[in-house]
Amino acid sequence: MENFKSYAGVKEIGPFHKCFSSVVGPNGSGKSNVIDAMLFVFGKRAKKLRLNKVSELIHSSDAFKNNPLTYAKVSVYFNDIIDTGDGDDDYEVVPNSEIIVSRTALRNNSSSYRLNGKNCKFKDVATYLDSKGVNLDNNRFLILQGEVEMISMMPPKGKTDNDEGLLEYLEDIIGSNQFVEETNQAAENVDLLTEQRQERLNRVKAIEAEKENLEGAKLEAEALLAKDREIRKKKNILLQKHSLIVDVEIEEEGEKRKILEHELEDERLKLKEANEQVALFEKSLEEDTNEYEMMQKEMLRTKEEFSAHERRHIKLNEDIKHGKESLKKIEGKIEVEENKIIKLEEKVEKAEENIPALAEDIEEFTENKTDEDEKLEKIFEEIKAETEALRPELEEKKRELAPIKRERAVFQSSLDTAIMEVKLLEDSTARSKEQLRAAEKELNSLDDVQEEKRARLENCKKEIKGAEQRIIDAKSEETNLIGKEKALTEKYSELTVSHSRQ
Repeated sequence: MENFKSYAGVKEIGPFHKCFSSVVGPNGSGKSNVIDAMLFVFGKRAKKLRLNKVSELIHSSDAFKNNPLTYAKVSVYFNDIIDTGDGDDDYEVVPNSEIIVSRTALRNNSSSYRLNGKNCKFKDVATYLDSKGVNLDNNRFLILQGEVEMISMMPPKGKTDNDEGLLEYLEDIIGSNQFVEETNQAAENVDLLTEQRQERLNRVKAIEAEKENLEGAKLEAEALLAKDREIRKKKNILLQKHSLIVDVEIEEEGEKRKILEHELEDERLKLKEANEQVALFEKSLEEDTNEYEMMQKEMLRTKEEFSAHERRHIKLNEDIKHGKESLKKIEGKIEVEENKIIKLEEKVEKAEENIPALAEDIEEFTENKTDEDEKLEKIFEEIKAETEALRPELEEKKRELAPIKRERAVFQSSLDTAIMEVKLLEDSTARSKEQLRAAEKELNSLDDVQEEKRARLENCKKEIKGAEQRIIDAKSEETNLIGKEKALTEKYSELTVSHSRQ
């Protein structure tokens, strides 16, 4: 220890005993400080060392009041040894096995660990010591002063598996607790084997007693077996006599069997021919079935086409009906428009008849106007008063001429409109007639297709009936052949059984 608590400077304690060491002495002699030094190296905090902080571990006597120390250090030296006897010095140190674990405390309440002079973490120290059998988490190797009384008060053995007694404590210290589970398992195995041994021993005794009780039955059984042997011997003689009789019967039955074999061979040939005929029928049936399926598909397709054509026929009938109604309406409208045209033509003729008269009136009025203008110009200067009197008459003549011009323009416009409507009606009538002719032509074509499909459908139905009849005949023939085959099989089975019995 170096400057640790009450130890100023460097103090060496030890070496400790190879198995067990105890620190004893009067109060104040430094026992606790030795244990605290070990706890310090092995990672305990200052609270565990009865201090508040790590810096209080540094020696602080009056001798160093003016020049206080800056650190405290504890180093523990380990060696691997080989025991050579029970004495204190009966051991050998393994060469080059020395390990030094040290911890240094500083004034700033920090500390550092070193392993063999190299800085490291406490985790590295704990891992290394654990590999050597020193468990810092459960330090059974270091018993404190207060723990001695607790150990002395322990019961000899724990009452339950979770309780700890003196036995469990000592086993934990010496390391024998690792064999507890195996020991308990071995004890359970011993108890189980003992129970099995006793059970089998009891069974042997019971069997021996039962064997003694069955001795009389054994003698009786032996006598019965002797009688049974005698009976079997006589039965054997009887069977030999029967065997001779059966041999003669077998020869007779052999002749019958040969005759039946010839008959069976004939039946097999007939059966083979029947099977070949059945195969032909089956092939024909398969072909008829395929043809029937094709006809069925063709019939379904024909039905669908017939339904489609029928729907189209109905639609075309409706279209024709609608076209006829439309044509009738158009013809009525044409008739009305033709009447209008006739009336308009009459009006035009009347207007055209009036046009020459009106034109003559216009020319007459124009000539009169010109003459009047000339006269007016000649006499304008002479008789302005008379001109002023004639001016209203001139205006009156113009007003009379204006309605005639407007009426002529109206008649011309009505005539142009009527001519255009007639042309449109004629075009519409031509288109309707063309559509009607196309619809009638398509309807006639659909009627022909429908008749052709119906004829094909009738032919298909006739062919299907013929195929169904052929299928019925083939099935009947197959049933007859199956009956014959069954009869032949039964007869063959009887012959086989009879032969096996012989």
